[in-house]
Amino acid sequence: MLDAIEIHVQGGNGGHGMVSYHREKFVPQGGPDGGDGGRGGRVYLRAVDDVYTLEQYRSKKKFKAVNGGNGGPNLRHGANGADIYLDVPTGTVVHDVETGDLIADLETLGQEVIIAFGGRGGWGNKRFATATNKTPGYSQKGQDGEEVDIRLELRMLADVGLIGLPNAGKSTFLAAVSNAKPKIANYPFTTLEPMLGVVNVGYERFTLADLPGLVEGASEGYGLGFEFLKHIRRCRVLLHVVDCSSPDPVTDYELIETELRAYDPKLDDVARVVAVTKADLAPEMAEDSAAILSGHLGKKVWVVSAESQQGAEELTAELMALVNIEKARAAATPPEDLPVLRPPSEERFTVVRAGERRYLVEGYRPVTFVQMMDTGMAGAQDEIIRRLERWGIAKALRQAGAERGDTIVFGEVELTWEG
Repeated sequence: MLDAIEIHVQGGNGGHGMVSYHREKFVPQGGPDGGDGGRGGRVYLRAVDDVYTLEQYRSKKKFKAVNGGNGGPNLRHGANGADIYLDVPTGTVVHDVETGDLIADLETLGQEVIIAFGGRGGWGNKRFATATNKTPGYSQKGQDGEEVDIRLELRMLADVGLIGLPNAGKSTFLAAVSNAKPKIANYPFTTLEPMLGVVNVGYERFTLADLPGLVEGASEGYGLGFEFLKHIRRCRVLLHVVDCSSPDPVTDYELIETELRAYDPKLDDVARVVAVTKADLAPEMAEDSAAILSGHLGKKVWVVSAESQQGAEELTAELMALVNIEKARAAATPPEDLPVLRPPSEERFTVVRAGERRYLVEGYRPVTFVQMMDTGMAGAQDEIIRRLERWGIAKALRQAGAERGDTIVFGEVELTWEG
């Protein structure tokens, strides 16, 4: 089962603004009427409950929203690009691949987050008309959509997670009570990836995950280490299974619990159910192991057999009840606050000397504006100069020592300073 993957997402490009002039009989000097381009579509991630893995992203890893439409004459605004929604299992954590920053934690059903914004639509020439510039012959290009590589990681793998030593009977139990068909064999580490099944209990159901077996030192990365432990943190309930043929069931139990505490002490707070497996092979031994563990833990230990179904129905009913309790508790607990990622302020800018007769202007508003202007159109550079004067950037450039003929850099655009 695929539980982590990297994909590339891109917002749609904004549509281009149009240069147009009103032409109508009996309306002399109609003036500019070029419409704005539409914004590009956005890319959303959406948490759903009918998808349990990230398999759908194995074959297709690039997603782009629809581009905005170009503006038209008579002030016709270009159509906004359609947004796209990518469905992921509830509990998916999203990181920026390049920076490693946490973008979102989709732990609530129906939660949505914008991953890539669409580009702004370019202004048509009507937007630039003023009392002193009545017939501008230029417009803006559409802004490119935002691109980002993200890592999707499934943390809320299941309602119930199966834990235990390798070959403790986890896969056999999963196959017996659900529709899953895990690999089962008489040797350790037959489960190399998490296997998910759905268990029906009356009119209710819960998801049950067979997780790779733990070994001593797993919290330090030994065996399947972190690939296993990262999922346990987000399960609502843990079913800890112990092989009835073990000569020391208490040691087996404590080895696993020690690794869980070493990895994350908060795992002590996750609800536990303990069961002794393979009771059909040695019924007396299973009862003895359950009694020893029960005395050690001070609570009931279940005796089950996947082959004969002994205790399976009662155990799944107990798990269903615990899952419901934990769901209700989670619903009543306010979610942890995530860092709020905000767009950069449009008002701030900096001017930095970047070499001999070369200056770098940084700031969302000036850089975006210059990049979207089609500098090949007559009058476009004059409009840029007017904006820079209005925003105080021209003054800052002069104070930094910029002179006529120097190169001014706005993102990917370089202009020759005429101020």
